[in-house]
Amino acid sequence: MKAKAAFELPLGIRDYLDKAPDLSRSIATKALVNLFQHACIDRPDGSVFVQTGDIPAMWIRDSSWQVWPLIRFADDPFILTLIEGVIKAQVQFLTIDPYANAFNIEPNGRCWHKDFEDQSLWVFERKWELDSVTGFLQLSLDLADKIESSSHLDTQWWSLADALVDVLAAETEHDPKSYNFWREGAPDHDHLSNGGRGAEFANCGLIWSAFRPSDDACVLPFNIPANLHAVEVLKRLAERANGLRPSLASRSLALASKIERGIEQFAIVRLEQHDILAYEVDGLGNHVLMDDANYPSLLSIPMFTAQNPGAYSATRQFALSSSNPWFFSGTKLSGIGSPHTGQGRVWPLAVAVQGITAETASEAIECETAIAQSVTADLHIHESVDKDNAENFTREWFNWAEMTFVELVFRNVERWF
Repeated sequence: MKAKAAFELPLGIRDYLDKAPDLSRSIATKALVNLFQHACIDRPDGSVFVQTGDIPAMWIRDSSWQVWPLIRFADDPFILTLIEGVIKAQVQFLTIDPYANAFNIEPNGRCWHKDFEDQSLWVFERKWELDSVTGFLQLSLDLADKIESSSHLDTQWWSLADALVDVLAAETEHDPKSYNFWREGAPDHDHLSNGGRGAEFANCGLIWSAFRPSDDACVLPFNIPANLHAVEVLKRLAERANGLRPSLASRSLALASKIERGIEQFAIVRLEQHDILAYEVDGLGNHVLMDDANYPSLLSIPMFTAQNPGAYSATRQFALSSSNPWFFSGTKLSGIGSPHTGQGRVWPLAVAVQGITAETASEAIECETAIAQSVTADLHIHESVDKDNAENFTREWFNWAEMTFVELVFRNVERWF
């Protein structure tokens, strides 16, 4: 995947961007060049390391969504080689430690914090996040669906998939002694409550997760968006494995059904005469009502699955209203934020998700325009911006946010132009 000096975007991408508004085209072009020229790093074995942005580590989740918008162009050899290389790196890293969320380009021991005595030198951070696994499976399966060849689903990939299903199944019967994450002196959101074990819970068919897609600790350990995503990818994995690995196919389907039953029993909450989906539950009858900018989120459900279409409409209205404690409306930008960055900050990434999941051209285009008009002079899309002042932002360079905007631009071109 060589893409350095005098790089030019592939023709198919340029054709899409030619149909986009001028400012959106400029921002999306910069985001794509940032991805190809700066985020993606070739490794000698053909794998591709994807830096998340201004942090020199590869998040499994972030890297999945950074290259996911490119799958529609996978008939281009350059794009195909890039995505296959990313998946190859993900396989290598998750094989080292399926509970880790971020990895180093080499075993140099760099880390955000060494939280486990036996933490691999490859591991930059070892936060167990269900969405890391589901994001990896989504990217792999989407590429296999797009192209006639599934050569990236090699023996090592299938061995990892088999092991990951075992991990997910084990976490539906989570042993509180099996994973402890405590950082002395860190903010509450950066480690688990209850001495590092997390909130009390009852195993209920859902997959236990320590941290959210934001890297913040789960308040209650069953994250509903990630569990919904798991149902979808497990069903697709079972379909792909059918006839090839029958045991994996049957185990994946059984696990998906188990999670679905848990969602039906614990995740649907009555609010103001409407059923909505909780963000997190504990299997004991408690729930957290909110939505977070980072996806999988409640807002993002249609990006991945048709699950709970009846509850989704009311859930969407909740998420995009003041009833959601992390929705902010300002003079510069309105949308969902995150406890990760605090009050009054909107994530352009979440505004892009709103546009991607919109059912009307007006809403989708309004979201694209709002983001485009809120960027700073360097055309970077940041992690979060002050709802009233886009010059007050977090993260100098956050390529996941940039590439979610690119996905919105691509979808708007496909749907409305």
